[in-house]
Amino acid sequence: MVARGGPQCGEVNRRLAMLAAAGLLSSACFGKFALGVTQTIEPTPILPGASVKQEVNVDADGLLGTAVKQAMTDAATKGQAQGGSGTQWQIRDNSDGSAVHLRMSRSVSLTEAQTAVPESSTGGFDVGTISVRADDWLVARRYVVRVVVSPSVPTGPPGESGAMGPPNNDAAGQQLAKAILAGITYDYYVSLPGVVTATNGLPGDQSRLVWHLDLTSGTERVLTAESLYPDVPRLLVLLIAVVLIAGTIIFRSRARRPITPEPPEAQTPLFQP
Repeated sequence: MVARGGPQCGEVNRRLAMLAAAGLLSSACFGKFALGVTQTIEPTPILPGASVKQEVNVDADGLLGTAVKQAMTDAATKGQAQGGSGTQWQIRDNSDGSAVHLRMSRSVSLTEAQTAVPESSTGGFDVGTISVRADDWLVARRYVVRVVVSPSVPTGPPGESGAMGPPNNDAAGQQLAKAILAGITYDYYVSLPGVVTATNGLPGDQSRLVWHLDLTSGTERVLTAESLYPDVPRLLVLLIAVVLIAGTIIFRSRARRPITPEPPEAQTPLFQP
């Protein structure tokens, strides 16, 4: 007795075997890939306002690491040549042979940080759109941060090749892309001043909050965090000002106090009658 669908089952098994082999081959060829994005809120000392330090760190090897290095380097070079209106990214390359270690960073104002960063300026990475609400209470500041990020890796425009190559609508190609993405780690960090009072992230190293993003989901994530920052420099300045003002008032009050002269003592006459 011959089972129905035998040829179809054999075809499916062959495709699964090919996809499994492709997944192993992709891991061997593309190598590892770790992406980290960091947003650090830095309050302006004493004065109102804050700045945001933004970093993109890539640790990779293999073909994918080489492609990403080329994409990030080209983006930084193009941005410096065009001289756009925004703050340009500074790139630092600590690569060693086939091991790629890249760091892109910049420090921007709170207003500029909340402007969407075009992927073309970062080599194709979506570093997320950050929104920061800062409440200034003189001796303390409250920060409410919300980041919307769509996990992705660099891809070329339609019809062009990028770090992950041109779009592939074939089922096998999509499965291969998912196999590659599954081997990529994407960690998003947010560093807030003061004490964190609420967040949907996890405690990370260096007092940072971390979110481990899934590249295969293809859905955007909303990252939230709140903190309360006791403004110690302002407290010190306020304390010094109070001491100086109090000292000045006391000194002036003593200086204005009238001095009553003491009457002279009676002297004994030299000659008695």
